[in-house]
Amino acid sequence: MRTKSLILAAVLMFGAASPVLAADATVYTGVTILDPVTQRRLPDHYIVVRGERIEAMGEGLVPERYIGAIRSDMRGRFAMPGLFDTHAHITLGPVAPKIDEDGEVSLVVAGNDAITRHDALMLLAAGVTTIRDTGGDTARMIAYREAVAQGRLRGPEARIAGAVIDRSAFPVTGLVDRVDDVHGVADLVKAQAAAGVDYVKLYEALTPEDLAAGIAAAHAADVPVIAHLGDVSWTKAVELGVDSLVHAMPISPDLLPANRRASYLAERRPGAYGFFEWYEQADLDGPEIQAMIRTLADGKVSVDATLIAFSLAFNGDDLAYREKDVDWADPGMVENWRTAFRFDLGWEPEDYARAKAVWPKVERLVRMLHEAGVPLTLGTDMNNPFVSPGVSLAREAALHVEAGVPTWDVLAMATSNAARSLKMEDRTGRLAVGLEADILFLEADPSLDIHALSRVVAVVENGRMHLPDELKRAAVQ
Repeated sequence: MRTKSLILAAVLMFGAASPVLAADATVYTGVTILDPVTQRRLPDHYIVVRGERIEAMGEGLVPERYIGAIRSDMRGRFAMPGLFDTHAHITLGPVAPKIDEDGEVSLVVAGNDAITRHDALMLLAAGVTTIRDTGGDTARMIAYREAVAQGRLRGPEARIAGAVIDRSAFPVTGLVDRVDDVHGVADLVKAQAAAGVDYVKLYEALTPEDLAAGIAAAHAADVPVIAHLGDVSWTKAVELGVDSLVHAMPISPDLLPANRRASYLAERRPGAYGFFEWYEQADLDGPEIQAMIRTLADGKVSVDATLIAFSLAFNGDDLAYREKDVDWADPGMVENWRTAFRFDLGWEPEDYARAKAVWPKVERLVRMLHEAGVPLTLGTDMNNPFVSPGVSLAREAALHVEAGVPTWDVLAMATSNAARSLKMEDRTGRLAVGLEADILFLEADPSLDIHALSRVVAVVENGRMHLPDELKRAAVQ
């Protein structure tokens, strides 16, 4: 009698009760799972999502305990982790000059809630479920992160930096915390850390002494440091303790052969011309670059190349290439790019020709970084000229493949590598039981053709399913 009672209890616990409880679960069936970490395709699998997490995964038939669950047939589809854009600027708006009554010139980066909402929805529509925002108005950045976390705004989860910290020649409202005689680097870092940022970003006009002070203050507050550098070399920044570097443009004269530095400094022009002028002088096989790469790899300092941002500038004379994705961007941003804010503003045909000529060297440097074991992630520099939200990440992935990085490795850069870099690998970045349900469903297999990354069927973000067309319609309302 006691044995029968135990059997009955077990049936009630594991049999009869489970289908009822499974009514709040969703089962995605018949899908091929892509795992960039193991580089495997797992056909005919199911994924069970309950709440915000993946509860079960397996091959073939769905267990009977999920008989009452919502079913979504994904036969012929491919599932992989949601994407990360590790260089987004979701709170930026149009850039415009301003002259005050005293004649002081400044730039205003006029972000607003409507643009942020638009970009958040477009990012999700492209399968981006997590972003690292590398700089914007500190209060707006924190507000975005909290709005998404509290469910008041649909959009990717965000790890955020505040305003970039720089010795800019003039004020840049909405983007820069300016170092001057009153506001030191360490003080600005401490203020941002106290406000609750996840990172601080140190910028290109800072001196080595500034960088050292900023990194020390950030690490004392347990906040990692992102750096976008100019004359200070990447090698020096790693020695000072930087955690992450951005843009495949390590344009310090110290990284050029010694006999080319003086002429480079004498002839270089301000602004974006330096991107191709530096590469013209760089020797990627020289000791300076080789030492830089070893230092990055040994220090496990992550890099996002933002190839799409430079590709768009270098090909700025090709209207079709430059404006391919403007339908994804907020119309106000597009108008600003067309009329006022361009990296290639003022370039002549010769400049475009020179830029295109060095592009193979840019690609080779990215390939060299990858082959040396430098941790790479995918970032777009979203909301800079013609870098549209969401869709540009697929183009970034394709540019990495064109640069010679293996396709599976590029998919890992967009998922598990990024999660590791952002210290989120314990909860996202892979499809695994117990992790957050951040899932991208695709029409075709991007491990065979990277361009399939843009063919999004559906996106599951923290367990919530979204359809791209619905998100795009909501973005323009």
